[in-house]
Amino acid sequence: MNQPGFEVVNLVKPGEGNEEVEKVYEEICRMKDPRWLGPLFGFFANVPGLLKAWWELQKQLEVVKGHVPRDLTNRIAMVCAVASDCPRCVNFHKTDLINRMEMDPEDVEKLHDFENADLPGTDKIVFRVARKLTLNEQMSDAEFRDLRDAGYDDAAIVEIVSVAILEAGFARHASVFARFEDGINWPAQHTPSAKYRSVIDH
Repeated sequence: MNQPGFEVVNLVKPGEGNEEVEKVYEEICRMKDPRWLGPLFGFFANVPGLLKAWWELQKQLEVVKGHVPRDLTNRIAMVCAVASDCPRCVNFHKTDLINRMEMDPEDVEKLHDFENADLPGTDKIVFRVARKLTLNEQMSDAEFRDLRDAGYDDAAIVEIVSVAILEAGFARHASVFARFEDGINWPAQHTPSAKYRSVIDH
């Protein structure tokens, strides 16, 4: 997106980064898929150490095995995107859940209104916490007790909270700041869908 009067932030595209950046890019493509090497990583790649740190955090929370099932942490990411009202983020996570996580599209759609959807009560407990963290709303004692009653220990709760914080932050970046980047020039093969590209500069 070009704006008169100022220069937008350059995104470091695949093939343009230093050795450290390209190594991270290669790992993202290998562990997830080339489509999931999105423009957000190009933003962080302006500071290679930050790119490595942000990817490592996402990898630990959403890719490699942890204390919470990764299908759940990736659905948390979708709930955070919906709560943030970020079309770009919603499309990214919806496509990811369907194509990479191989979830039924109908089940993914339920995350738009999880409270009224036919979903396990234990999942709704987690999604309520994630939504409140995204919207900066206070949790009640009962909601925290529900997490414990659902069987989540300290390590699991740390992961639930961490992925919500991470993805809420990513959504804020996309909604508030991404239009000041040259995301429209990000390579199409590193975006999840045509619909994502249609909102990439909004």
